Amino acid sequence: MPKFNRSVLLYNGNAGASTVDAVLRLAVPHLAEVSKSLELIKTDSPEEFENACQTAATHADILFIAGGDGTVHSAVRALASVPAPPPMAIIPSGTCNDFARTLNIPLDLDLAASELVNGEIKEIDTGKINGGSFLNFAGIGLITDASSNIDPHLKERYGKISYFMSALQSMRQAEPFPVHLKIDGISYAEEGVLVLVMNGKSIGTHNFPLATIDPADGLLDLFIIQTSSLAALREWFSLSQPEVVAEELEHITHYQGKSISIKTEEELDVDTDGEIYLTTPLDIEIQPGSLKMLVPKKVEELL
Repeated sequence: MPKFNRSVLLYNGNAGASTVDAVLRLAVPHLAEVSKSLELIKTDSPEEFENACQTAATHADILFIAGGDGTVHSAVRALASVPAPPPMAIIPSGTCNDFARTLNIPLDLDLAASELVNGEIKEIDTGKINGGSFLNFAGIGLITDASSNIDPHLKERYGKISYFMSALQSMRQAEPFPVHLKIDGISYAEEGVLVLVMNGKSIGTHNFPLATIDPADGLLDLFIIQTSSLAALREWFSLSQPEVVAEELEHITHYQGKSISIKTEEELDVDTDGEIYLTTPLDIEIQPGSLKMLVPKKVEELL
């Protein structure tokens, strides 16, 4: 008996012929096997994609989203305005695939589709930001500079390495700026070159296996990198080591909260899941369990 009556796969027609071919050839057979009906929808612009998501959400049992972090972000934005949207599943076919990494979805398309169709539905938090939504992170400072400085030709040629190349270039030019925070009603004054509000565990393919970062705990994690020094950079990358305690670091400040207000003296661009279209000031709130997602079963559940 099919697992889903009406499945919809949405994908970006501008992703490139080889990527689209890989999705159709490797993922679709698995999705078709567990679906009574499977509809494939190709879109050619972010606006068309969001409209297609909202329309499909009215009749689908599940939405499979094939694409990278920007495509996933568009889906989350679209579904935020849909009452009781169906579950969503990520078929990772982008450059970094950061939230897929957070959910332990394999980056191999064949394996990803196979594990997802045999997976389970989980309630995942999203972030509400200035009336919009994000899934993985929102950041100001270095992260927006790095995104803005990426050469499109380098991104196409080198993929995720282009992000590191751009980040290194941005770090050399970074100057700390004052940040005024209010977290769950308590005010803080900080200074840094990077402010990150995280719901997921991966940014630019860099994974942070901190126990505090959980996209289903009803909390957001906020990190401030105070300087662009090598010492601060080492501490940032040390967060990928499970034994490191963020509160013991010298150049990084860590907070948790449900409601976060961020104000800067100058209007700064904001990066949400790799997309830049907002500016400070920011009002951010966690939306606990607001999105149902199909995820692979944990290893221990299979034993």
